[in-house]
Amino acid sequence: MPENSGAFTAETELVGAVAVVHLAGELDMQTVPAAALELDNAIEGGPAGLVVDMTGLTFLASAGLALLATVNAKAGQASLMLRLAADNRVVLRPLEITGLNAGFDIRASVQAALADL
Repeated sequence: MPENSGAFTAETELVGAVAVVHLAGELDMQTVPAAALELDNAIEGGPAGLVVDMTGLTFLASAGLALLATVNAKAGQASLMLRLAADNRVVLRPLEITGLNAGFDIRASVQAALADL
C-alpha cells in the first residue's frame, strides 16, 4: 500500500464554548485514527457545540466518511450541535454522492458554522 503523501493535521480550538476541530490534508484510512482521537477528545470536553472544519482537506476517502457518520452519532448521543465547515468539491462531492450531506448542517466557512451556536 502506498504511503500517504499528503500532510495531515487535526487540531482543536475553543471559540467561546464551541470546539472547532480543524482537519487539513488527506483524510483516509491512514489518518482517520488521528482525526478520530481529536474529535473524540473534543466531544468528551463537553463543549456547547462542535464544528468540524474541513475547508483544509485535500482528499476525503470512504474511511473519512465513515468517521463523520460516527462523529455525528456520538454528537447526537451527547446532545451536541454538530456543524461541518466545507467549501470545496473534494469534501462536498463525496458527501453528496453518499447522501451523507442530508444528515449534516454544512456551512461554507467556520465563521458561518459558528453563527448562532
